[in-house]
Amino acid sequence: MSSKFFAAAASGLAAFAVASGAFAQAAAPLAKAPAAPAAPAITHGAPIASLCVFSAGGVRGASQTGKAMDARIKALQTTAEQPLSAREKALQTKIDTFNAAAKTPAADINAREKQKADLELEQSALQRDVAHMQMELFATNESAQQAYSTELQPAVISAYQSKQCGVLLERSAVAIFNPAMDITPQIVAALDARGKAGTFQALERTKLTPQQAAQLAAQLQR
Repeated sequence: MSSKFFAAAASGLAAFAVASGAFAQAAAPLAKAPAAPAAPAITHGAPIASLCVFSAGGVRGASQTGKAMDARIKALQTTAEQPLSAREKALQTKIDTFNAAAKTPAADINAREKQKADLELEQSALQRDVAHMQMELFATNESAQQAYSTELQPAVISAYQSKQCGVLLERSAVAIFNPAMDITPQIVAALDARGKAGTFQALERTKLTPQQAAQLAAQLQR
């Protein structure tokens, strides 16, 4: 019974390893896709007066403000996950040792059952802490996104007005456009001119009580 339980526990830990990386990119390398044929040259018509486009992703990726936010969120994630990953590895070692010992007759059944119960508690505590960490990182990301949006909006308006736009479209919603209509660089400049990159570099992880974390998890499951 003990060995079966911890075989299942080991599978649970494997699931935990996946869950704890919910904020991380997949590490498995992908096979290179065949090179795409060169895009044909495009001759654009004249720019449409007062019609502008921009790339929200381009602004975030090119601006010092956006890069500072992304780098800080990644650093906070790494800092939060490292100790939990170490605990997961240590627990897995204990489970492997327990399973190996379970293949031989136990000299003290009570001692083995006590060890099993202790490992169950340790696993439950680890899973609880992983779930709590994930909710804190989610809340941190949400807070950062809201702060970034607060900074981005006036930068977009500033560039929109300076270029005398009448309509502004997200670049991904337009199949082809004259590059002269793209005001992404102007928005990047206006955003960084606000000087808030340092604010995102100093971003701290949002702390949640167990109750707050549980409430957030429940909201995300709806």
